[in-house]
Amino acid sequence: MGLSIIRRFAVLVVLLSLASWLQADPVWEVSKDDKRIRLGATVHFLRAADLPPPAAMQQAFEQAQQVYLESNLADSASPAFSRRLTQMMMQPAGRSLEDDLSDPVWRQLQDYAAQANFPLATYQGFKPAMVSMAMTVHELGRQGFGRGVDEFYFTRANQQGKTLGFLESSDTLLSFMAQLNEESSDALIESSLEGIEHMDGMMEEAVDAWRKGDMDGLYALLGADEMQTEYPGIYQNLIIERNRQWYPKIQQAMTEGTPNLVLVGALHLGGPDSLRVMFEEAGYQVVPFMAGAE
Repeated sequence: MGLSIIRRFAVLVVLLSLASWLQADPVWEVSKDDKRIRLGATVHFLRAADLPPPAAMQQAFEQAQQVYLESNLADSASPAFSRRLTQMMMQPAGRSLEDDLSDPVWRQLQDYAAQANFPLATYQGFKPAMVSMAMTVHELGRQGFGRGVDEFYFTRANQQGKTLGFLESSDTLLSFMAQLNEESSDALIESSLEGIEHMDGMMEEAVDAWRKGDMDGLYALLGADEMQTEYPGIYQNLIIERNRQWYPKIQQAMTEGTPNLVLVGALHLGGPDSLRVMFEEAGYQVVPFMAGAE
């Protein structure tokens, strides 16, 4: 089946930043006409040993007066967001998760739930997309992955009284989750189970890429290039359209004084359609920001 869907949609839950003391940290400074801003790559799930983030990102955060994240984490953690997600992912009346799956796939899912202590009964009333995401988060938790860069800096910004800005609304996040409902139910669960089986190795490779500062390598590792070929509509909406929507907002956030900091998922800073490429093609200077720089 090629790269599993869980890897193609890894950007929804495991967008990894990249850092190494041997190479540039996952922060770039973008400048033009005396205005500049810093772009940092994030991951939504990290292990405790991976925090705090790299020194350059910490310095960029401390120097920034305003910090921008993809979306407001307080909104996505609210009861209202949970209700909307639940409604979007619920099965129609009289239908269950088992009804959406073939017998062989249902048995595979039952076997995984028993082996991994996944509460399958809790998700009988949900669509396969919800179960796929829940399994991913469950497995990441089993491997010791918890809060990521976004939550780390969201909390610190609030503690320090920094101004927070957001590039998109919680409605946008829900719309991307809804796209998963359009995938084949059997294929989604099978691919999720396949991805989970190989997640440990994939995450170790991703951590290696993180340590080496290989943003484009991570882009390939997470299957973004294959997603573009096999799921062009999702790639268009998930990467290209969001970058286009964020680009003018980042331009507006540029300052002539101390640069503000924008934190986005790593796949938005790697590959041919990245924000870095967009700025470079528009004549901006894009250079790594190293710890100790002004």
